[in-house]
Amino acid sequence: MSEKERQKENQFYQPRMSPWWWLHNRNYFLFMIRELSAVFVALFVLTYLVGIYRLTQGEDAYQLYLSALQTPWAKGLFVVILLFCLYHSLTWFQLTPIVMVVRIGQKVVHPMLVLVANFLAWIVLSLILFYLLVGM
Repeated sequence: MSEKERQKENQFYQPRMSPWWWLHNRNYFLFMIRELSAVFVALFVLTYLVGIYRLTQGEDAYQLYLSALQTPWAKGLFVVILLFCLYHSLTWFQLTPIVMVVRIGQKVVHPMLVLVANFLAWIVLSLILFYLLVGM
């Protein structure tokens, strides 16, 4: 690279940003935590898939898997996973009225109605699943 090219390259503005730039603004921080929460959702899914795989290997392999999930570290990890999954779900439901415009005929349904309907559906389906899994 010639001296002239180096000088031309250096004349452009190149701001230096800290890797922690997102910590200085609450909205950016919450956005980054929401993005991070997807990793914990994936970790839950991976754990679930490992459980299904162990189930196909027989009862002994599955019991070994279940005993590994009973350790204090695993229980603590699942509390963290649960919190991140709840945060991920809540923020996703809050985005729904923004990304999904519901129309009835020519009228647009108010975004708050879409949000409330989504939360009510989530609560009702959760209660039904809870009843089916625990209530029997």
